[in-house]
Amino acid sequence: MANLNKVSFSVSVTPKINISEADNYYAAHDIINESVRKTVGGSGEITGDDAIIDDTDNNGSTNGSWNEGSNTAVTSNGSTLVVDASTDLVFIKHTGLLFGTSNASAAADTVQIKIDASATSDVSGSDSVVLAELRNGEAMIFPTPGSTYGLIFASGDNHVGVETLIIGT
Repeated sequence: MANLNKVSFSVSVTPKINISEADNYYAAHDIINESVRKTVGGSGEITGDDAIIDDTDNNGSTNGSWNEGSNTAVTSNGSTLVVDASTDLVFIKHTGLLFGTSNASAAADTVQIKIDASATSDVSGSDSVVLAELRNGEAMIFPTPGSTYGLIFASGDNHVGVETLIIGT
């Protein structure tokens, strides 16, 4: 019997507005944005072709590793994750710690996630494009990336730890 990856994921966004304090009437508080009026989100499940959790270097990747539920983070200083059409899901999280330490990182210590456009014809122009910048504790996923490219990490002020998980490569 074959082992298959079955990955569930979800995302939720609540757009808020901060109402300033009105002395003797109410304290400052957050409310849901009047135009949107709700939390938006979605979820999905991917059943992969294989049971591979990519925790080793492959095709030039500098992926972090997982063992017994613990992650060994990679650095935000130029680490590369290689994905291709066989990749089911990529998870990336800013650990909130300076790389290789247990010291908390500062707000300016972000992780930029760039796509290496030089490795694909899907993106033109610059050799790298910033897709997102994660702050302490923030995470994102790329379900079914769909083509071959590299995701490159870059640092804000200091190098921080990045937790990664690639499924189905």
